[in-house]
Amino acid sequence: MEKTTFQKWITSDIPNNQYFFLISLNISRHFWEQYYFPQIKTKFKTNIVYRVENEKTWKEMEAERMLPKLFPEKEIILLDGISEKGALEITQKKSIPDNLIFLFLNEGELTKPWTNVTIIHVGFGEKEFYQWIGKTAGEKFSGLPAAVIKSLYKYWREYNLSEEDIMGFIRQTELLPKRTPLDVELFYEKSEKTLLFRFLDALSDRDTQLATKYFCSLQKINYPSSLLVSMIARRFRLMAQVLITGVENQDLWKKNRVSPFEIRKIKTYSKKFSPSEITNLFYALRHMDRLLKTTNSDFSILMLDFIDQISVRTPTLHPQLKQSVSSLNGI
Repeated sequence: MEKTTFQKWITSDIPNNQYFFLISLNISRHFWEQYYFPQIKTKFKTNIVYRVENEKTWKEMEAERMLPKLFPEKEIILLDGISEKGALEITQKKSIPDNLIFLFLNEGELTKPWTNVTIIHVGFGEKEFYQWIGKTAGEKFSGLPAAVIKSLYKYWREYNLSEEDIMGFIRQTELLPKRTPLDVELFYEKSEKTLLFRFLDALSDRDTQLATKYFCSLQKINYPSSLLVSMIARRFRLMAQVLITGVENQDLWKKNRVSPFEIRKIKTYSKKFSPSEITNLFYALRHMDRLLKTTNSDFSILMLDFIDQISVRTPTLHPQLKQSVSSLNGI
């Protein structure tokens, strides 16, 4: 098993007999598709890509793709959603056509022995962020001081900012005579996305004072109450999922992926709760949701009461609840 970084791999020569690569993602899907994957297609000189989202899809296309062709073109088989076991089985096949390149995308911990496979770590470090901004912002990039770029990188990493979020700052501040890290902080402190994540992080960290502060800020910008309740429910459901099942990279209830950005936070904050505490808090959250939908209850009072419950440790499971991920739904 060879481990390398994307930056080293993309500029190195690849042996002719190497056809399978494990991509260890520590980056949002948006940046993978926009920044990294195009470089891989360029490296292999092909735009022919077959996306495999599960074992069923692979079984349906396997026979045709594995047939030798008279005039073969290079093809990329992107294993994005297939299980680790299923991907490993492909590496053990005795005969693979020379025109096929397999990329297995993985966002969690590996559990299988990946011998004779190159593992490529894909992460968006500060250097890559600098290059990306230069390419995206063009001429506007030249006026950004290094300290401002460093601050932008910090916010991008901590709050999963998009390209539009970054460009929004650059556009709205380009007329300032001099931009500083403080300008970055002031800009994103007012951002809906930043306020939401700070609120969720404060709740997850059991910091009621900070949670109250950011809740009040969200109230000032009229953040929808129903959406806020659902975002809290999702965060606590994912933390419970990690504690109960150990699954980190997929939302078992919604059947979709969890970004590396969220995985880092959930793994950290889940250690601050027991499964029974999260289950009890989810029961309180469901009760709040029911009151909001059926009565004229004051959302602020209900939420402040919920925030207050975060600081109280409750080792005993509520008698009406089961300690399972499947019970944490309905919001």
